[in-house]
Amino acid sequence: MRPIERSNVLKCTAGEGVFGIGMGLVAAMTALPLLLTQLGAGKVLLGLGFSICTAGWYVGQPVGLVLFGRRRRTKRFLVPWSFCCSVPTYLAMGLAVYFLGPREPRLCAAAVLGLLAVRFVGGGSATPLWFDWQALVFRREIRGRAIGMMAGASALGVSIAALAAGAALRFLDFPVDYGLLFAFSAFICAVALGFFLAVREPASVTAPATTMKLAETAGRLLRSLREKNFRRYLVARIVLTLGAGATGFYAIHFKSPEGGGLADSTVIALGAFLTLPQALASYVLGRLGDRAGHKVGILLGALAQVASLAVAFLGRGGLACIASFALVGVAWSSAWVSHVNMLFETCPHDSRVAHITLGNMFLSPFLLLVPLGTGWFMEHLVGVRAGIGWALVPTLLGVLWLVFMVREPRTLEVTGPDTGEGASG
Repeated sequence: MRPIERSNVLKCTAGEGVFGIGMGLVAAMTALPLLLTQLGAGKVLLGLGFSICTAGWYVGQPVGLVLFGRRRRTKRFLVPWSFCCSVPTYLAMGLAVYFLGPREPRLCAAAVLGLLAVRFVGGGSATPLWFDWQALVFRREIRGRAIGMMAGASALGVSIAALAAGAALRFLDFPVDYGLLFAFSAFICAVALGFFLAVREPASVTAPATTMKLAETAGRLLRSLREKNFRRYLVARIVLTLGAGATGFYAIHFKSPEGGGLADSTVIALGAFLTLPQALASYVLGRLGDRAGHKVGILLGALAQVASLAVAFLGRGGLACIASFALVGVAWSSAWVSHVNMLFETCPHDSRVAHITLGNMFLSPFLLLVPLGTGWFMEHLVGVRAGIGWALVPTLLGVLWLVFMVREPRTLEVTGPDTGEGASG
């Protein structure tokens, strides 16, 4: 790496790490479902909460593309937007839990879910712009390592937060415990965004840029759809998502007698094993992708999802919880590092933002509906453990589709923005 690139990588890595602490204090797979359960939410509402925290990143992206994604954006837009979508909403959730939780639990659950939607849909609407910014700041030759380090730092931050959140629930009473977790989350997210303001943007980012017309944007979207390998890749992602919804119920499963009867604080503390392997795998997959292409990282993540579901279905107790979390952490690192780079490298034109938005637009309905459907399936038909077992079927199908139908983009002729040298900094 060149000196300025190394400096930028370290700043972005620090920012993602601190931001991971902020988000990890109220993690979607541990603290949040346990809070909603304490507020009286059923399986469908738990599925809705998981959907908001996953699909929420995606569903607002088409609107974001039209409103502010048709021209290049810099940190001067991205950082304030992220601040407004995260800090006030976490503060409001903390206040809702503290004042409404003991007296109006149902109203509190509704308020938390509504504020979560604002936080994730609003923040997610700018996600393609963040990814395009990263693609401009870091050359393709180092981008896998850079994004891997950022994703790894975020996962490490969530691991630290899991231990802190577990201690808060062990020593503090409701609603002070969750109220403080949300308040600290808001403060830490604000600190994290300062690191991104310190990044030195290359000239390709700060140079004057024209606003793309809506007709030109539509043309880029159609051009992406004409790429057969990209369409096949989207099918793989969708099929794997059909099985991933069950992972949102791990905390509830391992808390139940059928899963081992672990305490709430224990499940949240064991959430560190969800993110510590993710931190390590993120860098490994990024470096592997720089050398061999990112399809192999996606395949490894899919196999980790298979193993995680199998362990959760067949095992019980603390060791099974640790193994399930660790394996799904590897799958998450693949979804961040390998998936993002795969989108970069399958782009056949000059608008990465439009291409990323299109891919996520097809994925978002499934991310939104699958956890809801999984929750209904578990609550009314088979139960949580059997529902986890059924999730193995689409996951295995997704692995087979990846192996036989999706090709590594670097072996194909794709004349997009990543075929040149990229931004050097």
